[in-house]
Amino acid sequence: MDGAYVAIKGFKYQFDRSIIEIFNNPTKPIRIEQLQDYEFDNYFVQVKFHDTSYTAPQQKQKIKKPLLQLLDQYILDSSRRFILYIYLKGVTPKKKIYSIIELDSVLGNKKNDYSTSDKNSFIKNFTLIHAHDFSIQHKEVIEKIKSEYSKSNEEAQIYYSIISSHLLDIVINNKPSKKDLRSCSKAQLDKLISDGKKIVFKSAFNDELTIDEQIKILHNQFFKSQLNIEPHERFFVIEVNSSTEISSIKDLILTLKNKWSKNKTKAIPTTDRFVPYILLHGIEPNKLIELKTELRNDGHKICDGHDFFNAPFNLASIEQKPTFENKLFYKFINELTDLNQIINNLDRTGEIYQFYLETPQNISFTQKHLKFQVQKIDHIKNII
Repeated sequence: MDGAYVAIKGFKYQFDRSIIEIFNNPTKPIRIEQLQDYEFDNYFVQVKFHDTSYTAPQQKQKIKKPLLQLLDQYILDSSRRFILYIYLKGVTPKKKIYSIIELDSVLGNKKNDYSTSDKNSFIKNFTLIHAHDFSIQHKEVIEKIKSEYSKSNEEAQIYYSIISSHLLDIVINNKPSKKDLRSCSKAQLDKLISDGKKIVFKSAFNDELTIDEQIKILHNQFFKSQLNIEPHERFFVIEVNSSTEISSIKDLILTLKNKWSKNKTKAIPTTDRFVPYILLHGIEPNKLIELKTELRNDGHKICDGHDFFNAPFNLASIEQKPTFENKLFYKFINELTDLNQIINNLDRTGEIYQFYLETPQNISFTQKHLKFQVQKIDHIKNII
């Protein structure tokens, strides 16, 4: 079995356990990736996943390493209680309280490194849990999300990815020197789901749904047509790469124009008019020129904040309001620095939608900011 696949599955298994713990302890913050995989109250928990068939001696060795870590930590702080939550393929799920003889058997050649007093005290504060396999535990997570947020099974899979991404961001965004900030509560998840302003969808966390199912649910949850779309300033930050065809990008631009602009008729009040801003991150300069040229030749007005050749970015130019006369239906943003200028000078509500292939852009924005990982740019048209 591929080592990277096993590592990712083990990581997801750990996060699934953390999510379950958050739901099971709704009034308590769960600390993640601090001294142990997760912690709550005075419990320290290690989570291990081994999807390989091992002999009994090999299984004992898989328990030994994390057990030694927990025992060492107990000696440093005996006020804590410790849990080793471990999946070993073929072992029946059960809870185990060690006797001193059983503990010594697992410690093996390390048993004499610890006093009998310390070991006796430790086993009173340690629980070994032989856990269920990945599939059973994952189903438990999905059922909890369905129940807590009244979601269908497919919707729960999408929100599972969003919750997992949120936990990952908590860990990544707080360096080891700030690991005390790595915590999450049920109230945080409730706000994440109900508020919907800081959603991150990573497809890597979701392999239960097909691509078509993901696209359909993302569309229904976040982009389904409304009768009266608010006249907000919407920014679509779209990652492209060297293999992305200009024809695909052009189709997407026209989809954004048709779905997220309102400037077609003279009767529309000025305050109700809006057009999308589009930033094509990663596009080659010559491709961007070719794209804009094609659109201009098709009769589209090109607005990007640059009024003439080699002109510096002009904020006032790109902030011009759409009117029936100027036939403006979208605006290009050429650089991330230009985007930052614009969002820092908004005069009405703003929304950012990022569609990325690998890594989203780091954009500081306090208003609605949704990030969606996609496999191909063609998928975006069906999501929006």
